[in-house]
Amino acid sequence: MSGGGPAGGAAGAAGAVGAGLGVVPGPEEAAKALARRWLTDGWCRGDLDLAYDVFAPDFTLRGQRVGPEGPRRSVRRIRSAFAGLTIAIDLQVAEGDLVATHFTACGEHVGEYRGIAPTGRSVTASGVQIWTVRGGRAVADLNVFDEWGMVEQLRAP
Repeated sequence: MSGGGPAGGAAGAAGAVGAGLGVVPGPEEAAKALARRWLTDGWCRGDLDLAYDVFAPDFTLRGQRVGPEGPRRSVRRIRSAFAGLTIAIDLQVAEGDLVATHFTACGEHVGEYRGIAPTGRSVTASGVQIWTVRGGRAVADLNVFDEWGMVEQLRAP
């Protein structure tokens, strides 16, 4: 999952204003940058230690307290099943302490996933993550990922 593609779409334009002029980004731009950093460096590059900088100790995923170890486990599990993981950030919007990121992930199925033996197929699936960011760290994540669409691609004849 690479932070490539239209990285930031609407986010990129807002972040460019005042570039190089010593303008400090506001909390909404900082929250978008935090989410992009996790997708690019955590997911795509496999920098699991970054989780301790990105996620609060009491971070919750869909209401369940998982701390930074939850995202670390997710990345390990997915990266062991899908090689060449890339993520394109299709759209990113922030308001207040919320940042929403729509992304498209691609990878080659090289390890068991949801009981499906490696197929060698390239798969693509999209998702939306909505983070609550406070004090420079993600404290909560509500997300939706088209896992069923991905599994259908793996099981296709």
